Amino acid sequence: MMKNYVDAMADALVDVLKYSDSSVEWPDIDDLQYDEAIKPEWFYPALQSEGESELMAILQYTQMAGLYDEEIGDLVLGVGLVEMKHFANVRDVVIKLKGTIPQPLNTKKLELGKNAGEALVISIKNEILTIQFYESVQEKIASQSKSAKTILQMLDKLIADESLHLKLFYQQLVKMKLTQGVESLKSTLTRYLKLD
Repeated sequence: MMKNYVDAMADALVDVLKYSDSSVEWPDIDDLQYDEAIKPEWFYPALQSEGESELMAILQYTQMAGLYDEEIGDLVLGVGLVEMKHFANVRDVVIKLKGTIPQPLNTKKLELGKNAGEALVISIKNEILTIQFYESVQEKIASQSKSAKTILQMLDKLIADESLHLKLFYQQLVKMKLTQGVESLKSTLTRYLKLD
């Protein structure tokens, strides 16, 4: 396979941003072997128009960056760049598993919030949905296949990055003194962020 140097450059840039968890590395997707026990459909929600969708996250965060530039623009745009890499990796896995890329995209469920605080609360909720989605896929794969090392490594990386995004969004809410929007999520936040 011919190396795409633009992709390699973009990947290197995204990997050094503070919005990607550098303690967990991406596996080489080229090492992925087709395994009929792993269904490409398990990954489709990450490529569609729902809360756990990488594509919707990209649209959401790039739009929020424009709307709330002064308060959270850098944060959401940085996270959006990482979500682009997530989308590309999940897409590549779906293709390697002989699946198809779901279409069309429906943006009617895209939420941006009325202010930066609401935008962060929406983002926190979506990151939690995404982490839970990837954890459920991990469980399915672990129970169905013993040879899925590359995909499980990718899921570890996705979960690590999404957990970092959750932490960054929550820290920004605390900094802005706007945590009242996430009280109902306290137990979930405690689980993922190790809050006391």
